[in-house]
Amino acid sequence: MKRLQIIILMGVLAFSCKTPDKDTVTNSSDYNKYLTSNLENEKLAFAEGELKFWSDKFEKAPNQSTYLSKMAAANNEIFALTGQIKNLNTAAKQLTKVNEMRSTKSASVLRSLAKTKITQHQFQEANQALILADSLGENKSATQKMIFDVSMELGEYQKAGSILKKLSEKEDFDYLIRLAKWRDYNGDTEGAIEQLKLATIKAEELDSDELRLWIYSNIADFYGHVGSIDKSYAHYLKALEIDPNYVYALKGIAWITFSHEKNTKEAERIIAAIEKKHEAPDYNLLKAEIAKYEGDLAKEKELKETFLSLVSSSSYGDMYNAYLVTMLENEPEKALELAKKEVANRPTPQSYQLLSSAYYQNGNKSEALLIADNKVKGKTYEPKSLIHLAQVYKASGNEENVTDLKNELKGSYFEVGPNMTTVIKNL
Repeated sequence: MKRLQIIILMGVLAFSCKTPDKDTVTNSSDYNKYLTSNLENEKLAFAEGELKFWSDKFEKAPNQSTYLSKMAAANNEIFALTGQIKNLNTAAKQLTKVNEMRSTKSASVLRSLAKTKITQHQFQEANQALILADSLGENKSATQKMIFDVSMELGEYQKAGSILKKLSEKEDFDYLIRLAKWRDYNGDTEGAIEQLKLATIKAEELDSDELRLWIYSNIADFYGHVGSIDKSYAHYLKALEIDPNYVYALKGIAWITFSHEKNTKEAERIIAAIEKKHEAPDYNLLKAEIAKYEGDLAKEKELKETFLSLVSSSSYGDMYNAYLVTMLENEPEKALELAKKEVANRPTPQSYQLLSSAYYQNGNKSEALLIADNKVKGKTYEPKSLIHLAQVYKASGNEENVTDLKNELKGSYFEVGPNMTTVIKNL
């Protein structure tokens, strides 16, 4: 069964069976202890200690690329834990330098560089690093798995599928999570969840906190996609039991309190706690969504302007281009320029949807429809992309396609939130 069909079915069942008393799945007593800002973050303390240790050694022996590589790893970890963009950019520079310093290239260094470039949304550069790593022959399986990841980001789905078929470790955690990603891309969310369940068993067998943290939070996302909000919430809590400072899980719970329970005050309380632990411009967008839902348009505008100010910094590079395209309604030419850049960097159906919308903003209806028909329609199940696709069709008078998309989107209300749900209903 295709992803959207499953979502629609789950959404209909949830709507027809739930009573108002059952809409609340969260309980603040479950997660209050994770909201305090003075929780000791052992991971962060360790990463900062590592950075200082290897920085001191590198200062005394600047010809030792291994020390620089260790510094980059610490900077990447600090970014993951704090959201401080300077650490991510420093890690990228350090790994580039390590690669330059070594006369004999290292596949492991190139994979680390590629991983950092992926985080920066520099997918073409990541791909180049991985192609070189693959040619070296060192741990080709690890490289091939990352090439699969980048191929999915570049819209090279045939290549990604071919790599997946060739991977031999069918019971391997890394294989299972990639098979889940592949099935989700093909609209088979039910199959994706089954693979994630198998990956969960594998992570628990290996007794790896790192793997369990990843799988619990990701399967929580997928349960949310199909309307199993109680299971989603339970898995976010399981992730927090492993890492009390895991802001990704806290953000997931904040989304449940807002999108499912419509408890805006509680969502804001959780987000405020997250912001004391972690820096990320997009928290402003989540707060703006809440403000819009509450009818505080002045606050919504202020929060969006804060977001735009932050991500316009060169420090963030291309990381937020997709967001910017949809927000530059009053600057259609700039939106089109950014959409073209996003397609060049990441030619996926989602990026082409942005380009289609940008062309429509600029009054080029024919080009917008051409892209929508050939590059987006039937090529993605991502709800927000389908909403914008429907908007292009509606503005063009193609009511048949709008009706089809509107029906497909009925089960995505939790995933897109109450404001976009209103947009879907008004299509």
